[in-house]
Amino acid sequence: MAAQGLIEKLMNSNSGTKYSNLRLALLMASSLALVGACGQESPVERAEVARPIKFISIGEIAGTQTLEIPGSVSAAQSAELSFEVSGRMLARMVEEGQIVDAGEVVARLDARDYVAQRDAARARRDTAKADYDRYRKAFESNAVTEQRVSRSKGQLDINQAELDVAEKALQDTELRAPFGGRIAKRLVNDFASVRPKEPIMVLQDESSLELRVAVSERDWIRGDTSVSAAELTRRINPRVEIASIRGRLFPAYVKELSNSADPVTRTYEASFGFESPTDINVSPGMTGKVIVDLFTESAARGGALVSVQSNAVVADENSNPYVWVVDPVTMRVARRPVELGELSGGMVFILSGLSGGDLVVVSGVNSLSDGMLVRDLAGD
Repeated sequence: MAAQGLIEKLMNSNSGTKYSNLRLALLMASSLALVGACGQESPVERAEVARPIKFISIGEIAGTQTLEIPGSVSAAQSAELSFEVSGRMLARMVEEGQIVDAGEVVARLDARDYVAQRDAARARRDTAKADYDRYRKAFESNAVTEQRVSRSKGQLDINQAELDVAEKALQDTELRAPFGGRIAKRLVNDFASVRPKEPIMVLQDESSLELRVAVSERDWIRGDTSVSAAELTRRINPRVEIASIRGRLFPAYVKELSNSADPVTRTYEASFGFESPTDINVSPGMTGKVIVDLFTESAARGGALVSVQSNAVVADENSNPYVWVVDPVTMRVARRPVELGELSGGMVFILSGLSGGDLVVVSGVNSLSDGMLVRDLAGD
């Protein structure tokens, strides 16, 4: 208003010179600009500054809580082959690493003594049979008593049993593979004298393998061993990773679970079966680990498991947890109440309140307010 009065005063001035008129025009322009400036704020003062933050997408980190347990690979079937009788090993038909079929002869003993024993037993049996046939015909003619026939029949049965034993011993001089597999190790040298049940070689069925692990008490109590192996396999979704083949997971299944702890280590033994790959050699004795999904509270509810970094969760004045969620269109944040589940390392499972695709703030969470404009710090 003061500027307007100044303009009117100048216009009423008696000065009529050209210089005065020019001065008057300049003063009027300056005064009008001053009036306009008094009526509005600077554009710089009105601009809202976006706060730089870091956020993550739930879809990128969603998943179940997993447990990794180290172990060693074993063959699904393994047997130490041994003879049932003693003798000198005359021939070994297989080498270490060789594949054999079920029933295939893998070694033989010197069978000459057992052949002689079989022949002697057969002769005694034949004599007893001839005696029995003679007494039976004599009984039909009332030449001998029934008791005499019965004694001869009993002697025949004894001699037949002895022959059966001798024939079985002769058969046992040949060692056969009880199942198809690979000869893993030779334990006795050729032509060595062996005793009954003395291990000769190790046979392993590598068509399917298993990983044996020792489960700690802390992890054992988190599982449910009351269900069947098939149901437990479905729940924990076991996968085997071999140490020398990192990054490749082999689908597995629960095979055996021990219900008693080792008295020294206080661990529970478990085995997980998996198929032997055809494109790469995985052999017993290799080390690896089994990866299982833990049966969490979220899984029990039947909902999807999502997790966020634990430092993204804030507590309000009533100690209720919440996170800051970014609207991808407006880039403004809003509180989102959540229900927390189990804590695993630096991550916490969210039972409710979040879903895949939500953008959750993970930095500067204590300096935000509802509706605040933000920008992605990763884009700077």
